[in-house]
Amino acid sequence: MLYVLCKRESSLEMIELALSIFHKIDAPDTYSCSNMIVGLCKLGRLESALEIFDRMNRIGVLPTRSAVNLLIGELCLMSGKEGSVEKVRVRNTRRPYTILVPNMGGNSGAIQPAVQVFWAVCSSGLLPSAFVVVKLMSELCRLGNTVEAVRVLRIVEERKLTSVQEGYSVVINALCECCRVEEASDLFGRMLSCGLKPKLVVYNSVISMLCKFGKLKDATRVFEIMNKNRCLPDGLTYTALIHSHGEVRNWKVSYDLLMEMLGLGWIPHFHTFNLVESLLREHDQLDLCVKLERKLENQKLQKLCKGGELDAAYEKAQSMLEKGIPLSAYARDIFQQVFQKCGKIKIARQLLEKTERVQEPEEINKT
Repeated sequence: MLYVLCKRESSLEMIELALSIFHKIDAPDTYSCSNMIVGLCKLGRLESALEIFDRMNRIGVLPTRSAVNLLIGELCLMSGKEGSVEKVRVRNTRRPYTILVPNMGGNSGAIQPAVQVFWAVCSSGLLPSAFVVVKLMSELCRLGNTVEAVRVLRIVEERKLTSVQEGYSVVINALCECCRVEEASDLFGRMLSCGLKPKLVVYNSVISMLCKFGKLKDATRVFEIMNKNRCLPDGLTYTALIHSHGEVRNWKVSYDLLMEMLGLGWIPHFHTFNLVESLLREHDQLDLCVKLERKLENQKLQKLCKGGELDAAYEKAQSMLEKGIPLSAYARDIFQQVFQKCGKIKIARQLLEKTERVQEPEEINKT
């Protein structure tokens, strides 16, 4: 009967009827209590669900895993409603009206009962699902309680749950955001020693944090581990390293990183390119400035071609021609292929012929 009232026909009236029946049971078992917890959670009556859970602890009854998952999940969801908007009815006027008020305080207090439920079931040998555990750690990190999140992660690691890698990622990212360098570095090292492969977001968080505090050697070491583990870096990775090396006026490493970044197809930010260019000019590396500009312009042209922006690609190639910047072999091929697919190969060839005529005198001069 409780199963039907709480799960099949869950409503406010049915839950009240189920509660009246439940309170008459002298020795409730696992399923009767779990059915009540599920039904109350579905209707948002979490306080009543927690009361039943506390009663189960006192009498030594363990809930089902599905009931624990729902209870912890709903508590985390309530805790995460910080900054939500609530409707408030204003009645002390002639014509009452409703306004929207931001809930700045949120319900962060709901996370503590969620943690208590988690440790209570863990002590009994029951663990929630991997999704719920990650959700709990994410909410703890969002609220700044990384100490408790690390404790939960230790349990996940000991029990060898499938959520261990995602749990590491969540906690390490949170520690990096809080600039807790030693703790984040230790946890990152532990993650690697366990044979886990961090994702790109973890590498970026650790590298950005180390660069922020001027730990270039450590950041470079993490970047080397990243390449060794075949995790392809992105623009954020290179930008953090380039700016850090630029601050210490290391023009060669900054230039090499930027060229590598362009080679992988990532377009640098305006400030990043200007930083490296100014470093090169500062050290009289004008030939590298020219090489860098050519690489950037060709990369921009390739990106426009791959994106199907024919008009912009044509204008870019034309501007490169006017500036005397030669098209690379790959950029010329992709430019011609894209225009050929759209039936505009004649226009592309005319422009390419102009480019070749401009490049021929340059090659003769070099000879």
